[in-house]
Amino acid sequence: MFNRRDKIIKKDGSKPTDLEEDVAKAISSLESSNKAQKAHLSIIFINSVENVQFEQADHTSAEYLLVRIPHRSHGAFKKVGGLVQEKLEQSFEKPVIVVANRTIISPSAIHHPSQMRPRSRTLTAVHKEILNDVVFPSNISGRSTRVTLDGKQHQKVLLDPLDKEIIENKVDAIVHCYHKITTHKIALGFSKPTHFQQKIIDSRAAKN
Repeated sequence: MFNRRDKIIKKDGSKPTDLEEDVAKAISSLESSNKAQKAHLSIIFINSVENVQFEQADHTSAEYLLVRIPHRSHGAFKKVGGLVQEKLEQSFEKPVIVVANRTIISPSAIHHPSQMRPRSRTLTAVHKEILNDVVFPSNISGRSTRVTLDGKQHQKVLLDPLDKEIIENKVDAIVHCYHKITTHKIALGFSKPTHFQQKIIDSRAAKN
């Protein structure tokens, strides 16, 4: 029998929502049916699940699932995250974005003089890791920042061109999710494929 406490961790002790229980059940089901990856799947927990509505670039309305997991589950998720995302997207028929919860330590936080603030807890480092999370399973292959005359920064992020087929339909959701979490706007694109990458892309197209 499924026990929601096996997969859902709520720091404030609140009752899980029906959506969170459904996501937990889907992950638990994947764990039961995949013996080869059970060791990794067994340590993936969820903190919260949110159904987010947003407006796409063509001004149509759409939805995606934002799943927050504990940072201690992040290492395991990186190894089997593709399976988890595929299972959840099949179950809920919408894009799924999984982000690990991280703690930002302010430079003005009171601490012992002998203690230094971990670099991984700075605002810049946390936002960088969040960006890596939201574009998963793709990888970032390039970045550029343009500063306008009024001082505003516009960041463009380039992804692996080999992942275009699986990421292209999620681009608007990824951009919205990153802005929702960090308040920073980004533009997403794909790097120009190398000669070797172009051969792989052409080979995939020929098979289809």
